[in-house]
Amino acid sequence: MQLFKHISIFLCIGIFIVCGNHSVTIESKDAMMFLDDVNYYFLDVRTIKEHKNKSIPSTDCIPVQELEQRIDELNKHRNKKIIVYCRSGNRSSTAVKILNNSGFSAFNMIGGMNGWKGETIKKNI
Repeated sequence: MQLFKHISIFLCIGIFIVCGNHSVTIESKDAMMFLDDVNYYFLDVRTIKEHKNKSIPSTDCIPVQELEQRIDELNKHRNKKIIVYCRSGNRSSTAVKILNNSGFSAFNMIGGMNGWKGETIKKNI
């Protein structure tokens, strides 16, 4: 059990990459491992229309331009690692900075939905 814990920590260190601007990223292929993990929360920061057209299952959407005004909605996830995604990774980078500056532990899923190879859903518009 102890060995498994050390291997898990090693994998997490390898998956999360700290960049010079304090933005932390995760590859979409690696993020798939955490989709069903209760210690992680996935947040879509695209528009509601984009989210309804195609999104990762069981994820919420707060458009990046509304994030600062709606940050309190995420307080219930404050103890989780938040994996933030958008279409390609640009908007989510901005959102990660907002979240981390507000005391959250957020990671930018680089590649966004463009790089996501896991299951997706479409909601009725």
